[in-house]
Amino acid sequence: GVNFNSLLFPDPNLSDGDIRSLTKEIIFEQFPLLEGTPGMDDAVHQLLNQRTSVADSVKCNTYNSPKTVTPTALCGDAAHATGGVSGQGCNSALIDAAVLVDCLNENYHPTKNDDNIVATKKAMLHQSLQSYSNKQVPEGLALYDLSFGNDGKTLPIFRNIKAMLSNVIDTIFGGRWFGIGKKPLQTLLASSLDSFTYIRRDRQKFFVDEFPSDEEFVKQLESVYDV
Repeated sequence: GVNFNSLLFPDPNLSDGDIRSLTKEIIFEQFPLLEGTPGMDDAVHQLLNQRTSVADSVKCNTYNSPKTVTPTALCGDAAHATGGVSGQGCNSALIDAAVLVDCLNENYHPTKNDDNIVATKKAMLHQSLQSYSNKQVPEGLALYDLSFGNDGKTLPIFRNIKAMLSNVIDTIFGGRWFGIGKKPLQTLLASSLDSFTYIRRDRQKFFVDEFPSDEEFVKQLESVYDV
């Protein structure tokens, strides 16, 4: 068969045409049914010219617009993208949508006989979105921490050793035998019904910075727009 190294580390004397032919050989060897498929030359050309993908992260300090503009909410990756590190992009977006619906049901109740219905609706929408932001900003920041760890910061040496040993125990035992250890983080995120904030606080020993309390988050969010 064709050696993948010949494509990953091509002979500098190979022409572009040689590299395209080599690539097609590898594709046909791995996927024989593709041989003879129309358009393969174009497909190989696009494959070889495709740029390396880059995953971006997003961390917002509020998910709602100020009261001076049209009521707008940020959900999913627009509010808290982790670049696929945690594998929770879709789940967290669905949770955002569900919480937003709950907040609208709770706060948006305009009446037909209101003489100032337009202003009332706008105020109720802003209240709904403020409530949504209060609930989900902590969740988004917790997911960011769980995805990226200390983001370049280093634990003190003894705490770092303790955290490493705890990780090893969790990986080996995972709480399956005699209650030793806990589920590894990735398994926990994929299987637990606990909130991201609960999981983040429960794993504080792995982090340099203390995760804010609910009260601290409320103060932070109020200060953004001086609510």
